[in-house]
Amino acid sequence: MAGPFARRRQAKKDETELGTELWRRSHDWFIRSLDRYWQVVQEARAEGKIPEDELNGLVNAGNVLAELAPRVRHLCVEAHRQHPETGLQVPASGSDVHRILSRAANDLATTAQAAALFRLGQASLHSVGRRAEKVVAAVQEAEEAAAETLGA
Repeated sequence: MAGPFARRRQAKKDETELGTELWRRSHDWFIRSLDRYWQVVQEARAEGKIPEDELNGLVNAGNVLAELAPRVRHLCVEAHRQHPETGLQVPASGSDVHRILSRAANDLATTAQAAALFRLGQASLHSVGRRAEKVVAAVQEAEEAAAETLGA
């Protein structure tokens, strides 16, 4: 856990790179969804009811999802750099990127929900994997859209 000075430095860096409005919110929504996924995995691990190989499947999916976080941050930083003061208005040239990043964050939240249902025995590990694949695909799509519209 980071200390108060490290958290403050990170907050200042985030404000500089992402601003405080649209692109910061897009980034933070993705990160909150990722944090929720890991919270579910930790709860599953603590309960000890899930077989080790299935728990490893959840962890592996989480690792793939975590690898997307720097890519999402890069997209949001680039979008903020090109549209620094738009408030919560989505600029026309960034609308596709914003829409796709919103979908990615929503798909990630749904992946966390599927993991929670799996932990409770109400969903399959396969459904978690399918939802995680949608997140990966959405981030790739956002990168392609950014290359076309933002030059990122």
